[in-house]
Amino acid sequence: MLIFKGVVPAIVTPLKKEGREVDLNAFGRYCDFIVEKGVDGLFICGTTGEGPLLSIQERKSIAKVAVERIKGKAKVIIQTGCITTDETVELSIHAQKIGADAVGVLLPYYYNLDDEAIFNHFVKIADAIPGLPLFIYNIPQCTCNNLTPGLFKKLIEKVESIAGIKTSNPDIFQIQEYVRIAGDKCSVFVGCDGLILPGLSVGAKGIVSGNASCFPEPFIEIYRSFERGDLQKAREHQLFIDKLRGALGDGYYVASFKKALGFRGIEVGSVRAPNRELYPEEISRLRRSLKELGLI
Repeated sequence: MLIFKGVVPAIVTPLKKEGREVDLNAFGRYCDFIVEKGVDGLFICGTTGEGPLLSIQERKSIAKVAVERIKGKAKVIIQTGCITTDETVELSIHAQKIGADAVGVLLPYYYNLDDEAIFNHFVKIADAIPGLPLFIYNIPQCTCNNLTPGLFKKLIEKVESIAGIKTSNPDIFQIQEYVRIAGDKCSVFVGCDGLILPGLSVGAKGIVSGNASCFPEPFIEIYRSFERGDLQKAREHQLFIDKLRGALGDGYYVASFKKALGFRGIEVGSVRAPNRELYPEEISRLRRSLKELGLI
């Protein structure tokens, strides 16, 4: 199995008409902007991309544009997870058909599931897309289901196509256990920006970040600094990223990402309800904070 690594922004989905319609033209231009920064891949239709709020057809359209636009320039990882197994299978088959490099699959959400149900879910998806690398996406604070290290071990022993796990759970001990279990078989990606340097230090192969959707540069820098063994510089970048997280988290974060991209000249429109736009005072604080960080 190809080992995925590096910096993979979890990108936003441009929307128009007050968030009611996907703007595919803007999406293509935005993909170009991010890839030109030197990232290793893009994570499409995840939490930052408002994937759970998009229709199946919208997600297929977005995935198709992403593959057509950036295939060969950066890895295209399509997040296909849905609340039902059948819908997840449908999107995963589509991702394979259009030539995605991998799928990322969110754990099922809303219902509390036991390990057997989660195991069966992932096995059914993998069986439907033989040969296509599959990333498990663990974000229990949103799904109410947490992939235990024991279940991760069971899955990678059963499913050869599992390429790794993106974990957004802010638990360095769990990250360390995933790394131990993964060994050389697959990759662990840190999805919690406050734990990038600790995660890389215990053996994670890369970063999947929503904050990198608008400012990929510091994430590329921390990864490169760590790879060349410059831990002092990596620590400096981690502290900077912590400040960036604070700036972008002051208000609703997806709306903050989209507004920040607008400040950079990349128009990506609105968020989709029930997400809300930033209030004027939140926009002012965001602009001021990003200026203080030298980012705009």
